Amino acid sequence: SFGYLSPVFQFQRFSLFLMETLHKLNTELAISIKKLQKKQKREVLKFIEYLRTQEDSSFIKYINNRTMQAVEARKSGKHFTSLEELQREYA
Repeated sequence: SFGYLSPVFQFQRFSLFLMETLHKLNTELAISIKKLQKKQKREVLKFIEYLRTQEDSSFIKYINNRTMQAVEARKSGKHFTSLEELQREYA
């Protein structure tokens, strides 16, 4: 047994695990897509674009909502949320 593992070492192990998992997923996706017919591949691309659009619209709605809240907070003398705080909060 190694006993105590430092937080840095634990983070490095977890990061390596995530990279390996992502690589496996990317490989599986590539193999699966490669086996599809041309029409099906187009459908996959359209679906990916749809997911990106949904993500973008969700982010835009979130920013618009938070901006309105920040403007109201500023008008009433409360804490004004900076762009950096919004980005950290959304992530």
